[in-house]
Amino acid sequence: MRIKKLSFIVSVGLTTATIASLSQERVAFADQAINWTESAALTTMSPSQANDSTGSEIVTQTGQGLYRYGKNNQPQLADAKSVDISKDGREYVFHLKDDLKWSNHEKVTANDYVFGIQQTVDPKNKSNGATLANNIKNATAVTNGEKAADDLGVKALDSQTLKITLNNPDPAFKSILTGTAFYPQPKKFVTKVGKAYGTSADKTLSNGPFVLKNWHGSDKSYQLVKNSQYEDKKNVATNKINIQTVTDNTTGYNLYKAGKSDYTPLTADQVRANENNRAYHSIKNGRTDFLGLNMKNKYLQNKDVRVAIKQAINTKGLTNKVLKGIQRSGNAFTPENTIKNPDNQRDFSKEANSKKYAFNKKDAKKSLAASDTKKIKLTLLADNDDQSKIEAQYVQNQLQKNLPGVELTVKFQPKAARVKAQLSHDFDIVLTSWGGEYADPMSFLNMVQSDSGINIAQFNDKEYDAALARANGNDVNKPAKRYQDLLQAEQRIHSELPVVTLGHQSTPALIRPDVKGLLVNTYGATFDFKEAYKK
Repeated sequence: MRIKKLSFIVSVGLTTATIASLSQERVAFADQAINWTESAALTTMSPSQANDSTGSEIVTQTGQGLYRYGKNNQPQLADAKSVDISKDGREYVFHLKDDLKWSNHEKVTANDYVFGIQQTVDPKNKSNGATLANNIKNATAVTNGEKAADDLGVKALDSQTLKITLNNPDPAFKSILTGTAFYPQPKKFVTKVGKAYGTSADKTLSNGPFVLKNWHGSDKSYQLVKNSQYEDKKNVATNKINIQTVTDNTTGYNLYKAGKSDYTPLTADQVRANENNRAYHSIKNGRTDFLGLNMKNKYLQNKDVRVAIKQAINTKGLTNKVLKGIQRSGNAFTPENTIKNPDNQRDFSKEANSKKYAFNKKDAKKSLAASDTKKIKLTLLADNDDQSKIEAQYVQNQLQKNLPGVELTVKFQPKAARVKAQLSHDFDIVLTSWGGEYADPMSFLNMVQSDSGINIAQFNDKEYDAALARANGNDVNKPAKRYQDLLQAEQRIHSELPVVTLGHQSTPALIRPDVKGLLVNTYGATFDFKEAYKK
């Protein structure tokens, strides 16, 4: 299979003449609109509420924070021109650029950042992004209603200077700040429009590359238009992006083939028909598909049963055949492109990709026999969409075929019902996934920490918790030691199996080769159109 990587506008090593040529090309094609699709409806433009993939992606195009992801998912200063970080790593003082403006021509100030982050942690807003702010001083107390918003450790020292105080140093804090939950929000405007803020294009303001047009809260088509007030507008390459909401892959595929769209995600069958197409791309997502094993279940309390389940599932068969192009192989709970080993620069996920308890039908039967359990009845909870049904039925077939005496019933539910059951631990095994909010293993590993609110497996392991405590505590400013702490935690997952990793998600897609300069991120919003254009 030929897997293409998306190109960037300028690569290191290009000559001055080549760069000038590329710049001229971008100017020449600026009026050539890009036509794109989103697989789910846009429901809000509030940065604090944009928690789903569509909302996050569109708000990323119309806004930006102190940092913005650049090439290779590396955070780069955006609204901030510089930052001073204290020796202990707990205090960040940001100096904002001089020419920051909202799309209504008013200045973006440090107070807009204070207000924006306060909106995220305000309990009235019930923002999922609030958990990302937990390390900011007093954020948890504000979210719990125990302290006022003014007590939050985010202060405007003057109109262009912002101070953020953390409870503990965090090497991933720059990546965390790329998220929409930490974007500025214009207090004067938000107060004026009230609850209508973010509900339509005219009830939101932009400080990013584009301005949203023709969206009234439920429109299936809308536009992104170049923001004339954006501080880096000279590097915004296209003047207009047309976006359609297309929830059906067949419809999206037909639109692409008819030349009405420049992008379409693919099903596994469509991958097989297009894998040699030069427009085909496999886009790596920072999301892990896994089975959550409820460790309070009478059968799953037994480690030998959990090991047998892991050994009985041919995950490579699932990835390479059943979910071809949609899922990529990997045993680590943490996907690729988070951090690298400071000593050898190897990717964390690759070093954590343990072969412990690998697929082996004979070993699976031995482990089940060692559990001294004659007959096991379990229920697998899964979403009722097509892909989840295929994946769940594959797991059911593998376990019942390779583990005599195991009876696995599959229960399909709408996603909302599955999530509710999952969070209340009302399941035996659940087919689910987790996407990292930022590019650090902690974004995945803290999910199964004993005191985590999303510890669906009810995993309680002192060795695991201690490794994460060291990574967040004594070793937080010691990259090599912190890396080993995180690796030890990941390996503990492989040993104790509160979860069974099935693979890491990818988005197989056709992207018209005429689209250039598109930035693709593994974490955060998948696409950044700031420097994209179409020839």
